[in-house]
Amino acid sequence: MKINNSHELEARIIEFEKRKVIQESLLISQFHTTKESLRPGAIIKKAFGNLGTPGTVAHTILKAAGGIGMGILTKQVLGKSNSLTGKLLNTAVELTAGTGMYKNTDKLKAYGIAIYHNLFKNKKPVS
Repeated sequence: MKINNSHELEARIIEFEKRKVIQESLLISQFHTTKESLRPGAIIKKAFGNLGTPGTVAHTILKAAGGIGMGILTKQVLGKSNSLTGKLLNTAVELTAGTGMYKNTDKLKAYGIAIYHNLFKNKKPVS
């Protein structure tokens, strides 16, 4: 667009100044959004946010890891046994605990989420 006189020049300058103010405010807003998304808590939340979504490979891996972890924990709690009966009983308890963990992952996940929200939610001061 050609500028032919001083009035057109002043109008274009005002237009560009308005555009500059709008772009600065958008840039500042985007900066704050980006800054918030790069906080360690936000990164962790985003990374693990959909980890337990049913039907995903990550959900299956999470369930399996929980079952194995529960079996190992049970083994550590029960200790070693030298007798055949003790070994069989320990193995049965480990399998039962691991299977229980695997089958009830959704319930345990719900309890974990509830505990997380109670511990880390923003608490408002009482007025």
